[in-house]
Amino acid sequence: MNHLVYSMYKFLIILLFPLVCVQGQTNNSRSQQILDDMVAKFKSYPTVQLNFSAKVTQLQDKSEMKEDGKIWLKGNKYKLELLPSSILYFNGWKLFQYLPEVKEVNVTQPDMEQDNEDFQLLNPQSFLNLSSANFKSNLAKESTQFNRKVYEIDLYPVRLKTTKYSRIRLYIEKTSLQIVYLKAVMKDGARYELTFEPYRVQKSLPDHFFEFQPDQHPDVEVIDLTF
Repeated sequence: MNHLVYSMYKFLIILLFPLVCVQGQTNNSRSQQILDDMVAKFKSYPTVQLNFSAKVTQLQDKSEMKEDGKIWLKGNKYKLELLPSSILYFNGWKLFQYLPEVKEVNVTQPDMEQDNEDFQLLNPQSFLNLSSANFKSNLAKESTQFNRKVYEIDLYPVRLKTTKYSRIRLYIEKTSLQIVYLKAVMKDGARYELTFEPYRVQKSLPDHFFEFQPDQHPDVEVIDLTF
């Protein structure tokens, strides 16, 4: 995975973790209630599609990377498109990394018991569950952003010495309880920003949607590393 795709994928994982933040530590009961309500509503959807625009800024040299993408979520399954560079499928136990430009797909089986941030980048569901115990929240203010009335909630890592994050701010629309914008400052000097469209709630997609289908791509080499 090239550096740009890896950065965008890492940023998307940062986006996902608040969706199960209900058990996180908090010093602000109002912010926790907002997160609880947001999670409950999100989990009521059978399948959700998120269209997003992401930007990564390296604060040291002010360089920027931008990319648009889409992700479909169904339980612990997902499909992530960062075209034209990469499409990732996760069916709950196998990860398929499809690289259209080189006509290659790598199949891996992440260790579901491994507890570290690199593994979390391979398994969003695992990351979400682990992160819920590592952040506390605070309702900073209410405002209007992108012509939408929002709650601005800050998330702070509890174990600052061992995490890669310094601070994350969520902008949650007051009426729909959807995340409108997210900004994360990393300890390595990078800043991640994500703006996304209203959620597209869909009927439950079939499980094969979250797997690479070789018969539909006969010219693609499949490298299976699960043995």
